[in-house]
Amino acid sequence: MDANQNRREFKFVLPPQLAGVLRARVGEMMVADRGAEDGYAVLSEYFDTDERTSYWQKQLGVPNRRRVRSRVYGRADGAIPASAFIEVKHKLDGVTVKRRVSVELDELGHLSTGKLPNHKGIPTSIDQRVMAEIDDLVNTRGSKPVVQIRYHRYAFDSGPEGTIRITFDIDPRCRFRLVPLTPDDPDFELPLLEPGSAIMEVKTIGPVPFWFRNLIGEYKLVPRGFSKYTAALEMYEFKGMTGKPPRPNPAPTERISRGNPNPVDEKGRPLPPSTSALPRRARIPEPAKTGGIFRLLALKCLALLHPAKAR
Repeated sequence: MDANQNRREFKFVLPPQLAGVLRARVGEMMVADRGAEDGYAVLSEYFDTDERTSYWQKQLGVPNRRRVRSRVYGRADGAIPASAFIEVKHKLDGVTVKRRVSVELDELGHLSTGKLPNHKGIPTSIDQRVMAEIDDLVNTRGSKPVVQIRYHRYAFDSGPEGTIRITFDIDPRCRFRLVPLTPDDPDFELPLLEPGSAIMEVKTIGPVPFWFRNLIGEYKLVPRGFSKYTAALEMYEFKGMTGKPPRPNPAPTERISRGNPNPVDEKGRPLPPSTSALPRRARIPEPAKTGGIFRLLALKCLALLHPAKAR
């Protein structure tokens, strides 16, 4: 399966007692990446703005969002050669596409300063467009390195013409010390999951195979969202803080506070005063009581009987 294809992704967080079992079951049906049957380390550096725009876009469910990251593959023993990429992970209405460019490993750190590393080989027109997009996100929109994450990946693929890829990310850890990424560097001290747990990720450009649906049903697994970047921020960067970074796009209702003497709506227009502030309706006075028609008749009778008194 082409890593750059538009695809849908489903994630499952597996407890320690299931991680190895599911990986073995998937291995019976799919082929592991050639030369990486024992897995390989993946090291990534995630970029975001000072306001953590990418984080909040995910939390608020923004349907069209992009994130920059750099990534390093390879094994310390050289069995898997070192390679480096800078990429944009773009999510649009539930579909994910990854645009990446291969770069020289020793120049990867230049991106942290806003300088694009040299492309490895002769860049194509597509590579140049991806480079321009990354340049815009870093130098215009203010994305910069935030956290580095490492995990050990086992990958199973249905082949170049296939429609599904399943990966198991074991022991994800992070660090906020932004040092140069080197292949298979183990020095990541902050765990993101319980030891032995794994993230099983299914990437598909077509229907999920029947055997895999049966496997999910057999173990009663439910897909759930899990972002390693989001987990790193919530578990460590935000820990101990009095409040999270301010949202770049607050909800409209947050602009109206009870103590605001001049409240406005989501477009900044003044709101009318509340009902409790309106003056009460004036009380209509009742007509004066006159005693009625019987009292008038009685007074006329008395006047006839006592004319002198009536005068």
